[in-house]
Amino acid sequence: MHLPPHAIRPDYAGGSILNLAATLGAHLGLPTPHAPYRHPLPLAGARHVVLIVVDALGAGQLRDAITRGDAPTLASLTPAPGTVTSVFPSTTMAALTTLHTARAPAEHGYLGLTVWLDEAQAVVNLIRLYDVYTHTPLADAGFLAAVPSLYRQLRDRGVAAHVVMPAAYQNSFLTRWACDGAEYHPYAQPEETPTLTAATLQPGQPSYTLVYFPEYDLICHGSGPDSPEAHAELRRIVADLLAALSRTGDTLVVLTADHGQSPQPPDGYVDVITKKVMKTALRGPVAGEERAAYLRPQPGHHAGIAALLAPHATLLTADDAWTGGLFGPPAHADPRLRPRVGDLIAVPHPGHAIRRPTSPAPMLGLHGAWTAEEMLVPVLSVRV
Repeated sequence: MHLPPHAIRPDYAGGSILNLAATLGAHLGLPTPHAPYRHPLPLAGARHVVLIVVDALGAGQLRDAITRGDAPTLASLTPAPGTVTSVFPSTTMAALTTLHTARAPAEHGYLGLTVWLDEAQAVVNLIRLYDVYTHTPLADAGFLAAVPSLYRQLRDRGVAAHVVMPAAYQNSFLTRWACDGAEYHPYAQPEETPTLTAATLQPGQPSYTLVYFPEYDLICHGSGPDSPEAHAELRRIVADLLAALSRTGDTLVVLTADHGQSPQPPDGYVDVITKKVMKTALRGPVAGEERAAYLRPQPGHHAGIAALLAPHATLLTADDAWTGGLFGPPAHADPRLRPRVGDLIAVPHPGHAIRRPTSPAPMLGLHGAWTAEEMLVPVLSVRV
């Protein structure tokens, strides 16, 4: 599997968010088949772990924010001494589900915002659970719960598990599965998170708490990661939360992100997958992301589809990507999930995005591919 020089491969051997989640779980007694996180964390003696996830906060974005003086609290935390990667694709469905389960995308099956599901014979939006072409709801989503959540496994071992997340997400299928076993602490406004998080840290029983901030990602999509709006959002994240935690010395706080974001020029959207192409050359809608597309060409049309996309994207066969470990260590990949990524994968060049008939309105910030802006994430830690 040959990737372009700018591509950052997910480092599942010890330097990814998969390994971070696996190591935090292992500290609290949960066995894992995955390599330990290779960078040191002050885990010794920690009875409580708080994992803060800022959606879309790439390592470069945080570095620039610290240089601008926009993140003084985060600047005081201890950074990982080396690079840490997201998973592939570098998108919330794949990466946040990895943090909830400590499993790679090739194990948990949430391989993008939209994927082909053999079980439904359709390309399905994994958040809204409907056929992206007909908007027919998915009749039975139970099969999507491919692995147990990290929280259920911890709770079964006597560890109190908590998630602090927006109230709007509480009753979705993904939340009910990926957060199974955790006590859900919903918030309507981010300003509520300090009090909610502090209340999860009770003396006695060890605990694991994930705190999730999605607002920065939404702002980056709408205004761009380099926008004043995005900068302003970073200035207010986390400081109050850290100040609210009791200084008992037995709590490890870790901050990371699911992925980063890259600016998306409006003229970089590529319009080669038209309705006509979709109907004649593909076996159904394009799945995946604007920055990591999954295609299922009709017999005899593979070369034609590749020729359309080659000027704009790196092309891989899905088999090569799967066996080459792009979606997770091949030894742990679930072969039943392999069809979800189609037959041909197109990863657009920097600044490009594949628009298709089912795409949302163009956005000024995107993620999903393998540039450093999308793939490299921070890991910061502190004992309190």
